[in-house]
Amino acid sequence: MSIASGNFPELLWPGIHDLWGVDYKEYKALYPRIFTVKKSTMAFEKEQGVTGLPLASVKQQAGNVEYVDPYQGFQKEYINTTYGIGTTVTKEMVSDEKYEYINKLPKMLNRSAWQTKETLAFNHINRATTAGYTGADGVVLASASHPLVGGGTYSNIAATSADLSQTALEALTQQLMDAVDDRQLTIRVMPKCLLVPTASNFTARKLLESDGVVGTDDNDVNPLRGMFEDLIVSPYLTDTDMFGIVTDVDNGLVWYDNWKDQFERDNEFDTKSLKMTLVFRVSSGWSDPRGFYFNPGA
Repeated sequence: MSIASGNFPELLWPGIHDLWGVDYKEYKALYPRIFTVKKSTMAFEKEQGVTGLPLASVKQQAGNVEYVDPYQGFQKEYINTTYGIGTTVTKEMVSDEKYEYINKLPKMLNRSAWQTKETLAFNHINRATTAGYTGADGVVLASASHPLVGGGTYSNIAATSADLSQTALEALTQQLMDAVDDRQLTIRVMPKCLLVPTASNFTARKLLESDGVVGTDDNDVNPLRGMFEDLIVSPYLTDTDMFGIVTDVDNGLVWYDNWKDQFERDNEFDTKSLKMTLVFRVSSGWSDPRGFYFNPGA
């Protein structure tokens, strides 16, 4: 298929005052605010989990110190995948079109590529509890049974599913602050970003920006104010009542750029048609589920 004179006959004649449908305003990049973006130079990248040591044990008089070993943890492999999009324009259309529409095609390709990346990234959140979409530890992103390498499990999903509210957000925040490592030692995990769909935009802003507790007649100080560095309202989230917290844990949600956007254009020898393509190569997922805590909503 090609963009030809027959597809856009109105663009070949004078009389059109303006074109619409292409130059919409765009959201600023969202996924780099919740993913750790890294550069990849290989076909795939591996991230390896390791553990520390457990609590010390009592040493009896004249007794030996107990020697313990760290463990090798879970491994996550990120396989880079190539994505591409292109379009073709006949030589006649390039010559005859009068409204600079053809010159907008590179921007359209870039827009398609950018939204593909956003969709890829936020689909990890959309599928946070969907069977089959598993991480390094063999379970889904948001689970009550993430295995600990040293034995036991931990949860990064709310104990009670609820829509976004003061109580629900405080409970999930408290849950992440009680996190432990793979040897069940206490670790400092703090909330970084609150992630919500557009349906929860106003509720989220009230919760994070109000001086007092939202929806009450008392004068209690709002403990959530100032606790989060960022609020991300994403139109790429498909569940209208979920919310999540991106934490400050390293190697939580991870994005690898292997090829940046590569735009090319050339004329086909036989037809003389103009061809444009844009390709990029990326991978994404999560290594440490402690980087994201989730409430699926009521």
